[in-house]
Amino acid sequence: MSGTTKQRTRQERIDSLGIPKPRLIQWWQRSDKADFSMRVGMAILAAVLMLVLCHTWRPSFAYRKNAIPARDLVTRVTFQVKDELETDAVRRQKRREEPVLYRNRTKPLDQLRAVLKDQLFLALGAQAFDQMNEDERIAFAQFYEGDETAKPGDTSAERFATLKSVLAEDPELVKVDAAVGTAMEPMYKLGLLKALQHTPDQGNQRMIMVYPAGQPGDAVPVEVSQVRIAQASSNLQSLLQEYFRPNFGTERGQVVAGMISEWIVQRLPQYETLQYDDELSEQARLKASQEVDPVMTSYYAGDSKLADAGKPLGIKELGLLRVEWREFVSRMGWRDKLARFGAFSGMIAALYLLCGAYIFFVEDRRLLQDRTKLAKLLALIVATVAFSFYASRDEWRSELIPLVLASIISAVVYGRELALLLMAAACLSVTLFLGADISELVMMLAACTSCTLLLGRIRSRTHLLYVGAVSAAITAATVIGVGIVTSQTLSAVDVTGTIVGEVEALYRGPQFDVVLWGLGREALWAGFCILVSSAAMTGLLPFVEKAFRVQTDLSLLELGDASHPLLRRLAQRAPGTYNHSINVASIAESAADAIGANGLLVRVGAYFHDIGKMFKPEYFIENQSAGINQHDSLQPAMSTLVIIAHVKDGADLARSHHLPESIIDFILQHHGTTLVEYFYREAARRSEEDPNGESVSDKDFRYPGPKPQTLEAAVMMLADTVESASRTLVDPTPSRIQGLVDAIAQKKMSDGQFDECGLTFRQLDRIRTSLVKSLTAIYHARVKYPGQQSA
Repeated sequence: MSGTTKQRTRQERIDSLGIPKPRLIQWWQRSDKADFSMRVGMAILAAVLMLVLCHTWRPSFAYRKNAIPARDLVTRVTFQVKDELETDAVRRQKRREEPVLYRNRTKPLDQLRAVLKDQLFLALGAQAFDQMNEDERIAFAQFYEGDETAKPGDTSAERFATLKSVLAEDPELVKVDAAVGTAMEPMYKLGLLKALQHTPDQGNQRMIMVYPAGQPGDAVPVEVSQVRIAQASSNLQSLLQEYFRPNFGTERGQVVAGMISEWIVQRLPQYETLQYDDELSEQARLKASQEVDPVMTSYYAGDSKLADAGKPLGIKELGLLRVEWREFVSRMGWRDKLARFGAFSGMIAALYLLCGAYIFFVEDRRLLQDRTKLAKLLALIVATVAFSFYASRDEWRSELIPLVLASIISAVVYGRELALLLMAAACLSVTLFLGADISELVMMLAACTSCTLLLGRIRSRTHLLYVGAVSAAITAATVIGVGIVTSQTLSAVDVTGTIVGEVEALYRGPQFDVVLWGLGREALWAGFCILVSSAAMTGLLPFVEKAFRVQTDLSLLELGDASHPLLRRLAQRAPGTYNHSINVASIAESAADAIGANGLLVRVGAYFHDIGKMFKPEYFIENQSAGINQHDSLQPAMSTLVIIAHVKDGADLARSHHLPESIIDFILQHHGTTLVEYFYREAARRSEEDPNGESVSDKDFRYPGPKPQTLEAAVMMLADTVESASRTLVDPTPSRIQGLVDAIAQKKMSDGQFDECGLTFRQLDRIRTSLVKSLTAIYHARVKYPGQQSA
């Protein structure tokens, strides 16, 4: 019979030697690859989001108003910047030179011609000068009054006769009106103006733009001298005489032309036709100023100085530095940007490794293994860094507000130790993203560290304000101290060491008083930001507790109020259980405080740990009376189910009333996976007495757990068990109480109930000591007076 043997692979041969694999390989083989990949992806996404939001591919603009540079700031690139002052001056000059618009209304000239004809008709109505009535004489006097300097033969009567004889050829004055209209044609076209109606700042004083009424698009440039009434009057007389010559060519006709032109000239000032249009003129001025090219000033790389050393940066210097920064960023190539992004990515990876290793090996690694908790942690850090980056703008300078808020939140949620590490990493990231100096980093660390260390336990609403006030004082002092150290300030002295004023000094750095004044302002602003953050955190605290599922002492004090609906119902339905819970709370709080745990949390948890007994209170011995025991009619296994059920019922009841998860954990963990010993032994005894009985497994008589996960839950377990057992002591002397507590503690420890909570032997010893003291105080011996009977 022939058989074949299966060839083993190389890996199978190596595994057959039983040599343990490295721990990293073992962990990788046992881990959930999908869950691990998702958590890594979350961390990478958070890092990329942080790098993108903070624009890490480009250098940040690190200069601030009133900052004092230690050295002259010279431009790195050649660029041009608009000279605002010179450009404004050129534009103002252009506005002054721009011709303004005048609207030409010709109706006044038509009115003037109509009045002229009317007066001529009236004056010519008389047959002779001597026959004129009063109205005719007044009308003629407008054309000629005569005076002492009149030439012989030039009397009023003679002038009337001349006017009468010349115009006899034109009885309807058609030719006269035509000649006047032709002579006044320039006035119709260009208009008449007594004086300019705009100031020199509003436009050109030599040239204007004239347009017919309602037709601004037909505006034409006109010299002011052409439309002034004085100039137009002198031109009118010569033009009218020229246009009279063809129709009234005699010398007497020229005399009449002079009389008519004189009449018109005297009345022209009353018939101004041009009107200044301010709206259209402003549009023309604005358009002209906008067409002016900006006056540019050139700055050359490595040569032009943008700011002087030792002098506070003003608005002008910051404007130049910002233009230079933008030009520098615009000229960066994609390789430079990629290199910066990669460098910052490496920094974030290093901080990830540092913080992650601390959490995994020192703190609670479940923070990294729970995706929800990890997501909240990453969101907190990303939001803190991003908000700090944008709040640091020069007009705000409020980067401390997000950092202080995050410090308080981190201390409340994760504890002081981890909060210090997280905020140190956040402060370092913000400093590098902003391109800030060491003094800025020290200020951020001072604010975050002081808030974290001072926070402690929040037992009152004013505690955060106290923390903010003290932290503000510490940070303000730090800002001034670090600023003096890093600014290298000196008083101006000459070579001989004498303090000088206007004398040329050897030292050219920032002066002490200038620096101190700037640091004082910065310190006050930093303190104000911290106070604002602490005040805001007072109102935000309930939302933080709900979002991160944590409780501060303030919320625990509110939760532990005896008027809580669940506690009042417990006192009514299960008064024995209620009294038991009160006693457990008292002794457990002292024991927790003895090992540095949160005693208040244990006390409040003890109030609610047995609320599940409300459903069937009569099945628990502390609520039984008159010697009636409901378990006498039940099988041990059924009794065990009833007893164990109070854990699940209590958790469901707590969830329905929205109790915090930390309180629900006490309900689920205060029995751990301990054995319901009485009913287990009873079931074992009955199984031994019954020949056909099956063997009893202790697994069927244990609580479902989980085991205590925290020191507080471990204290709760011991206090609950010890308080119940101490009621069975006939004579509770200190020695008996000591023996009872030691026996219970030893049994819990040997049963492995404390394997998952990190409880040490020293802490267990302190818990035992505290429980013994508390129980001894409860059951202390009383002096028996004569005649007093024993209870």
